[in-house]
Amino acid sequence: MPQQSAVTVLAPLPPEHRDRAVEALSHLAGPGRGALAFDRHAGLHFARLLLVEAAESPSGAAAGPGLLYTADLDGSADAHIRALADVSAEGLDRAFSCCTGYPDRPDPASRTAWLQAHRIPEAAFYVNTVGRGVPQVVAEARLRQALETYLDEHREDVADLTPAQVHTVLRRHALTDPQLRFGTVPARRPPLTWRAGELIHKVAVPAVLLPLTPLLLVALPFVAVVLRLHELRDVPDRQRPDPAAVARLRTAEDRVAVNPFAVVGFLKPGPFRALLTRVVLFAISYAVRHVFNRGSLAGVTTIHFARWVYLTPERMVFLSTYDGSLESYMNDFIDKVAWGLNAIFSNSTGYPPTVLLLWRGAREEELFKNNLRNHQVPVQVWWSAYDDLTALNVGSNAAIRRGLARRSLPDEEAREWLALL
Repeated sequence: MPQQSAVTVLAPLPPEHRDRAVEALSHLAGPGRGALAFDRHAGLHFARLLLVEAAESPSGAAAGPGLLYTADLDGSADAHIRALADVSAEGLDRAFSCCTGYPDRPDPASRTAWLQAHRIPEAAFYVNTVGRGVPQVVAEARLRQALETYLDEHREDVADLTPAQVHTVLRRHALTDPQLRFGTVPARRPPLTWRAGELIHKVAVPAVLLPLTPLLLVALPFVAVVLRLHELRDVPDRQRPDPAAVARLRTAEDRVAVNPFAVVGFLKPGPFRALLTRVVLFAISYAVRHVFNRGSLAGVTTIHFARWVYLTPERMVFLSTYDGSLESYMNDFIDKVAWGLNAIFSNSTGYPPTVLLLWRGAREEELFKNNLRNHQVPVQVWWSAYDDLTALNVGSNAAIRRGLARRSLPDEEAREWLALL
């Protein structure tokens, strides 16, 4: 069973090459889509290319334009970059030849070296369900479809059977079909060595922080006072998003079950906000690695992958892959995890006013949604290994396999299992 990795590449773009980059991305999103050959990368869940526009930070520092490539994948990030430099050579050359320092005569080795040199780390990386790879997702979707087809074709034969008996019939059918037999055994767990490493990290971080607890408790009231003083000076962005810009964004949203999302913004100036952001992201990274890694991000179940990345020390991007409309996505966050939104995004410019980091903020719904739209950027090139499967679908298909892998089920459990079909 593979573990999931993230690849994030940020390539600086000379301002005079911006229009050329836009043209290249437009080509790769349309008639030149096959040049990137993402479908030939085993274990690639999602990939995107987008333009990050030039901007000036609140401190006056210039942030130049750039091209951003991201991938959510199974297995080694280094292996993906090597494969990308070979299999996706034509598309890479078209996109990144606009960027500073791209090899004049690229070959797999020089492309790999260039991509590695421009790779940037993720401050936090969320995986809906660790260990569930692309082959498993695709195979379990096929299993579900086959079982549903069998039930449709044998409706009269199973009409008078108990739920437990129907489960037995379906299991027997899967055992006799070589294409479905995999569904009668549980999905493999991650390797023991990997699980041991994760357990060590899970225990070691609190163990290291535990001796600091008295100091942190003493410092907490002073931090709260400083934080509140900063919050009282914060100026929220009350500008409504440009209707034309929103319309352009909407043309690329909600076409299929799965959507890409990207927002780019600057941190509020000053060392306090910079340090606070680092602390919050450290906590988020730990939480998504060890707590929110089984299908739910603090109650939000519609996200496949997400990442927080520093583009510069003052500028960040948040990227996610989510299900359904952006409106329902935002509402899901506001209703279930507004405090989490506040904890991280209140450190960015223009965010609705918060109280002690966690309160208000996203609860100011109109201000929050407007601020999000104002910082949202289009994803020019987007690829998905399973356009028609929501995170809920993927989780249900995995549950169907878990039930089928059991030799028998009591009637009540079998009834609940059949409700998934």
